[in-house]
Amino acid sequence: MRLRRLMKPGRTVHAHCHVPCGIYDPVFAQNAAETVEKMVTQLLELEAPGPDASDADRVAVSQAVTRRVENKEEHAKKVKYELLDVLWTQYFKPAHVERWPDLHDKFFTAGHLATQNMQEISAEKAKALRDVVDEIAAIFLESKK
Repeated sequence: MRLRRLMKPGRTVHAHCHVPCGIYDPVFAQNAAETVEKMVTQLLELEAPGPDASDADRVAVSQAVTRRVENKEEHAKKVKYELLDVLWTQYFKPAHVERWPDLHDKFFTAGHLATQNMQEISAEKAKALRDVVDEIAAIFLESKK
């Protein structure tokens, strides 16, 4: 009954964030960045079918590429969400930036690397994404002490 009263049209309900306090964790971004790197590695290891390959072999390679590219892009988006929408805008505060003056640059770099990993298949950029996400995770863990 109470919930219905809260949900009446025209009624505004406020919360200070969309993640319940205490469950912030960079592990989601780290896992997503690791997946991006793994998909890039697998894409670069795939061999194009030769001129004598069967149609079935061509379809299999095409499907393997499509699945890995889709997965890579989905996880790069997840990195951006977990870092920029959750940790940067909800967890980190001005006091953190004072303590770690390059924190803004790390998030900026991570966001751009996530986008570049959606656009390209680059082992260097995938590794750079994973590295900066790990750096942010280390800062997050240090901030909890």
